[in-house]
Amino acid sequence: MTWKPTLRFLMPAAEHTARQLEIFVEAACHYGLVLELLSVIHDMRNGRQLDAEDAQLVNTASIAALLAKVERSNRGIDSE
Repeated sequence: MTWKPTLRFLMPAAEHTARQLEIFVEAACHYGLVLELLSVIHDMRNGRQLDAEDAQLVNTASIAALLAKVERSNRGIDSE
């Protein structure tokens, strides 16, 4: 298996961050759930403790991340 650089390694850090922001904003505009998750992350970064509903959302997102990794692999999205 040979190493292939990802987009992150091919662009300057500022461009990479700008592209990430663009993707997050677009996803949040399409899916309210993404906006909710981003809002919880923002609140956590600013010191707010998670309530039960927010903790459940973060837990669900954590599980979804694992499922998404498997699905991306099955679809060949992250393969060579």
